[in-house]
Amino acid sequence: MYELLGEAESILNKKTLSVKDYNRFTEIGQSITDDELLFYYDNLAEAFELRLPEIANTVGNFDFIVD
Repeated sequence: MYELLGEAESILNKKTLSVKDYNRFTEIGQSITDDELLFYYDNLAEAFELRLPEIANTVGNFDFIVD
């Protein structure tokens, strides 16, 4: 599980994000079941959310976001 958090953090720290990065980041979140790790992931997810406009600028819209 810690490896997944490390991967999520690595994605977040990339200079340029893509839809593929978004999809992998959300997959990681869905696979975390431990409450403590989920709390840490949620903090990363808040930071990732702030970077969503970067992806939207690349693809031209926010249609890649999945609820």
